[in-house]
Amino acid sequence: MNLDTKDLPTSTFTCGPSQGHPIVRQTPLYQTQFERSHRAKDISTDGLYKQATDNLRQLLDLPADYTVIFFMGGATPALDAVAWSLTKNSISGLSYGAFSKLWCKKIASCLEDTVIKDFKEPAEGSFFPAEKPDYNASLVVLTPNETSTGTQIPNEYLEEAWASKGEDTLIAWDCTSCAGGRDLPKNKFDVMVFSMQKCFGVGGGSSVIILSPKAVARIEEAKKLRRIPYSLDLTEAVAKAQGKVQTVNTPSTTNIWMFNQAAQWMNDNGGIKAMDALCRKHAEYLFKWAASTDWLKPLVPQPENRSYTTVTLEVTDPKIDATAISNALKATGLPNLQDGIKKYSTIKQNSLRIACFPFVDIHGTAQYEKLTRAVDTIVKELRKENK
Repeated sequence: MNLDTKDLPTSTFTCGPSQGHPIVRQTPLYQTQFERSHRAKDISTDGLYKQATDNLRQLLDLPADYTVIFFMGGATPALDAVAWSLTKNSISGLSYGAFSKLWCKKIASCLEDTVIKDFKEPAEGSFFPAEKPDYNASLVVLTPNETSTGTQIPNEYLEEAWASKGEDTLIAWDCTSCAGGRDLPKNKFDVMVFSMQKCFGVGGGSSVIILSPKAVARIEEAKKLRRIPYSLDLTEAVAKAQGKVQTVNTPSTTNIWMFNQAAQWMNDNGGIKAMDALCRKHAEYLFKWAASTDWLKPLVPQPENRSYTTVTLEVTDPKIDATAISNALKATGLPNLQDGIKKYSTIKQNSLRIACFPFVDIHGTAQYEKLTRAVDTIVKELRKENK
């Protein structure tokens, strides 16, 4: 199958590590300050880390008393830290895809047997749970955008969760697939966690934890209930972040540099509302493209539950294998298409998952138009072969 490379997109559509901003992609490594000490004041307290924190505060309109922590590793250890350091006697939430299941099942299952664990799951054939979490649990974990299925929790649902929470409840969000690309309800959370590798277009292995004062106070309460591994104990991380805008261990300064560049560009170009609109434009183009074909449809049937930061489209023609499409893109040899657009491993439906993060196309949909033309060509050839 021959695809003319000059007509192919130059962006990557994978869901992480995702497309970086042009400024980041064109900057020599030595300019990212990776050779500097993370304890130097002009890097941390008065420099890069402070700038990145301030840019994130501006982008998300965070209250001044919320603590921003640059955490070691991606979202998974950050979610571990939240579960261990902020759960008291009960934890509840929604488990409706690979990443929410990670938090709700794999991570929460390691907590003591005495901790009540109550997680709601979708019915067979559905993508979103009909039951609500227990809003009186000590920690309620929600994933606003599920990366694997392209499902989202609507803003109204998140607003309701905040309004319904118990007096001793913390609301925690895993925003890995939407932080920087979705205009979420302002400050209707006690905890926000995300890795930097999706909407911000940063390399893997770095994450952010944002804590309300109530969440910070919970850390000491939890330490009276269990022995917390040192790397998951947020006590020192909070103290370093609040006191000197530093990290406990040596972070990837290059990743924080990339993150700061991304957040600064977002603020300079309309803020979170503009990034939300850009992601929606990408997703709407893909949904319209799917509607124009006779072989694609959105995997998630309810529009209000469809993510627009990651889109999953189901291949409805049984003669077309999504894997064959992915392999044809990979066969181009272009690095940006090496991972292709493909079905997520745990999704049983024949489907394609495509990133709609801001930096995939900062100008609009031209990159998506090139992608869909290429995929249309691939499908035509596959249909010829399968006659």
